[in-house]
Formats: sequence, structure tokens, C-alpha cells
Amino acid sequence: MRLLKENKNLFYIVIVLPLFFFYLDNAFIVWMRDIEERKSSLHLLLESIDPLIDFFSNGLTLVIIACILYVIGKLSNKRLNEAGKILCVGFLTAGIVTQILKHLIGRARPRLTDKLIFIGPTLKSGYDSFPSGHTAVAFCFAYILSTHFPRYRSIFYIVALIFGFERAEESAHFLSDILAGALVGLIAGKILMKIFQRRQFTAHSEGVPFPHTETAANSNE
Repeated sequence: MRLLKENKNLFYIVIVLPLFFFYLDNAFIVWMRDIEERKSSLHLLLESIDPLIDFFSNGLTLVIIACILYVIGKLSNKRLNEAGKILCVGFLTAGIVTQILKHLIGRARPRLTDKLIFIGPTLKSGYDSFPSGHTAVAFCFAYILSTHFPRYRSIFYIVALIFGFERAEESAHFLSDILAGALVGLIAGKILMKIFQRRQFTAHSEGVPFPHTETAANSNE
């Protein structure tokens, strides 16, 4: 029961996921294609910001951002240094997990078919839709950054949502792929932060000062 209370948001995602599989995935694809055919203002807006979102959601861009935080933090800010370090690990963790799941599950991408098709373990191109790797990394980053800088939590998660939505808008993923990617990213981020915090506690018990998260810094003011 305690486990359920601590992870209720993740539990809700697991409950909602089947609804996307059976109905909302197809409904979203139909809607997106409709606004594209009509050249609606929403479609034109999405098209105009696509290059910007593509750049910032690119894996190389995210790695560079994590490395920049790490280097800047190494020079002047302990909290940034820690965040950058965990972000690099988070990028690798979320990326590896999603790649394994993608090729074990073998779901067809929406650009191939609107139907719910899983072919199982495969390296075949176009059958690596579930879950979304971009979204997993984005939500892993959002979780880690929110832990270090909680006052900006809403911004981090809004950005992660935009990254995920953009993948669905491009017909690279179904909505359920995005939701599953978010789940993988949140779990990866949570596990990594627990490991890091456990190491902090061990170091503190041995007389090594705690690294400064924003919460800890504020409590000392």
C-alpha cells in the first residue's frame, strides 16, 4: 500500500495506457492529419516551431547541455555540477532502456500504419515505436532537474511535454508511445535520484558534507 501511495502518478499512467492503445491513439492520428490537410492555424504554428523543438530535443543537444552544466558547476556551482553529472547518466539510462524495449516489443510506427501492430523482437526499421526514446530522455531530465531546482518544476515538465507532443505530431510515435516514454523517463530519473541521495546520506554519515540541492540551500538561509 505504501508503494502505491509513493508512486500513485506512475500507477495512474499504467491504468490510462490501455485507453490509448484501444482508442485515443487512432483518434489523435486522425485529428492530426485533419488539421494538416486543412492547413489550420494550429498546424501552421506547429510547423513554424518544429525546427526549434527538433534542435533542443535532439540527443546530442541534451548531452551538450548536461555537459555544460557539469563543467560550469565544476567551476562555480556545486548544484549545477551534480545536476549535469546525473543528467549524463540519466541520458544513457533512459536511452538504453528504451532502445531495448523498442526492439523487444517491435511496434509499427504511425507513419507505417494506423493499426495496433506488434511483431515482437526485431531490428526491422519502422518497428521501433514503443516507447518513445526522445520522450523518455526528456522526462528523465525533467525529473532530475526538478529535484535540483524545484521552483522551476513546471517549466521542466512543460518542455518535456512539448518534446513528446512534437514526436507525435510528426507521426514518429503514437500517443501511447509518448506516455510510455514519459513513464520510463520518470522511473529512470527517480531511481537515479534515489541512488544519488543514498550516496549523499552515506557520505554525510562518514563526515563528508552534503552536496547542495536547492531545497537544502534554501533551508540553510
